[in-house]
Amino acid sequence: MKGRMNSQGSKSNKRQLEMERLVERPEIGIATLSQMFKNYSQQLGGLEDGKITKLQYRKFLIIEQISFILNSLGLGLSILQYDLEFQEESWISIWLLWMILIFTILLLIITVFRYEQQMNWLKSRKQIYSNDKLWQTNLWYPMLTELAIYLIIPYPFLRGIRVYFYNYLQDATAYYHVNEILELFMLSRTLFLFRSLLTQTFWYGNRTQRVCNLYACDGNYMFVAKSLMRTTPYSAQFIALTSLILIFAQAVRISENPLTRNDPNNNNLGKYDNAVWNIIISITTVGYGDFYTRTDLGRFVIFIVCVLGIFVISVMVVTLITSLETSTLESHAITVLERIQFREQMINSASMVIMYSLKIVAELKKSNMTKFQFKQLILNLKYHLNEFKIIRRLYRNKQDVGNINEEITNQFSLLRSDFTGAIEKQKSIFIQNADIMNKLGLETKQIQL
Repeated sequence: MKGRMNSQGSKSNKRQLEMERLVERPEIGIATLSQMFKNYSQQLGGLEDGKITKLQYRKFLIIEQISFILNSLGLGLSILQYDLEFQEESWISIWLLWMILIFTILLLIITVFRYEQQMNWLKSRKQIYSNDKLWQTNLWYPMLTELAIYLIIPYPFLRGIRVYFYNYLQDATAYYHVNEILELFMLSRTLFLFRSLLTQTFWYGNRTQRVCNLYACDGNYMFVAKSLMRTTPYSAQFIALTSLILIFAQAVRISENPLTRNDPNNNNLGKYDNAVWNIIISITTVGYGDFYTRTDLGRFVIFIVCVLGIFVISVMVVTLITSLETSTLESHAITVLERIQFREQMINSASMVIMYSLKIVAELKKSNMTKFQFKQLILNLKYHLNEFKIIRRLYRNKQDVGNINEEITNQFSLLRSDFTGAIEKQKSIFIQNADIMNKLGLETKQIQL
């Protein structure tokens, strides 16, 4: 009896151990599978540490916002300083020049930090090797270009230096201050203001980079601009057009204002409202000719405006045409309404054919109708009969098109349902195979290999 009890106890213990193994093996398999997925996905660049990446990206956004503020302050002070420089004011202009220089130095430092932080962000996303330095990446060239553009500012030690030129339209000599020319080219900083604004939108960030990596495209600033043009085209174009008008109006004003020193009333583009009007009629390719540039710098600015105007107007036309295109459901609705319209016209034409037929029969019974009246009735009958045939043909064509569209839609819906059913069957088969392999103890061995 004791031997039987011991044998039964040993058998029950073996069964318990086997059950525990069967229960523990799926957990081991799931843990190993998740670890393998994490390792392989990190090697492929599709998975990164989310917390570290978000932290690096937030630091990058903060530095980008600081850069935007410093850049905006520098541009605003340069516009104020231009009027003082043109009027040759002394001490206020000098103080503004020093403030512009201080903000520019801070902007240069922040720009270097910005590219360093962008590199750290890309490193956290496994897009750059962790041991790479800034000069070993593709970021050093745009950084040097941006720093060089930021250095184009009016300087305190250049105040009062003039550059004379002869204007043949006025037959007189005019002059620029060197700082005025530098302030003209300083307006190119606005490009980086737009870049900073693009980084603050929904279409730029970790999520965008992750999705773009899945579809093998670049989530750069051009991608953000394309996304805005697709989602909010009219708002994006209005902001871009308004910004271009205001910026280039200031550029035209700086270029043409020296001529007002000789003749304040002759084609005065030194006034900002006149410059704005000149840019509006130039960027829209109208060109009334009531205001026009007379200096070489002004003509260079208008040349750029004309090129941008062609681009802006073309994009607006394409956007308008795209917005007027009908969707698939709208096309179905229009087709149905056209069929209803043709059916009503066909009913009217058929009623006119019947009316003229009865009228001819009635007049023939009376036998008091002239040949001319008979011909008129026959012509009217033929006209409405032809009209009925044409409308019936159009109605049938629309009906055929509608049936074809409905048939294609039905075929796609059937294919989608078949595809969904096949996926569900594959899932059930996969679950059954996984259960069988777990019971046989084969899954853990395959994963560990």
